[in-house]
Amino acid sequence: MEKVDQYKKSVVKFVFREFVIFMSQIAVFFMVAVFTSNFLNSEEKLVAFSEQKINDGSLAELGLTFLAILVVIGLFSALGRIFDNKYLDYYVNEVLCEMPKTIYVFGSAATGAMLAISLFAHLHTTNEVNAKGFVLLSALFAFMVFIYGCGFSYAFKRKTHILPKSNNSMQPTADASAD
Repeated sequence: MEKVDQYKKSVVKFVFREFVIFMSQIAVFFMVAVFTSNFLNSEEKLVAFSEQKINDGSLAELGLTFLAILVVIGLFSALGRIFDNKYLDYYVNEVLCEMPKTIYVFGSAATGAMLAISLFAHLHTTNEVNAKGFVLLSALFAFMVFIYGCGFSYAFKRKTHILPKSNNSMQPTADASAD
């Protein structure tokens, strides 16, 4: 068994690990929103923080980040071919694995801010904002971001980080075939 195989996980453990990482990032951004808004006592500071994380340029910045990652991957691949350097493939894979992390960072920042707004709306009740509805919207947004991030992460890491499915579970045993 290679040393790398020791670190491979089942699909369930892989998804659970990704989920814990994503939820931790949401918690961090949520706490930053709480701290910067004077523990949810300053609506102005919370709005300013939220506008930094959620704005019209966020989606464009995410797209440009993906474009930049693809350009770097192309550059590394070209350099690897020009200089006949197979070690650059490792760096191409490492840069490619940044895409799911980028999705998680953008998504967790927005989700953390949205959850802080939800808690603020709950603590400072008004008729303008439905805190429960905003929590639900935040959870749905987080779920969508997690699906995309985890999906990309699985696609990029399935050969190196995930144990292959064993075919033994699909074949009948001698006891089962006797029935």
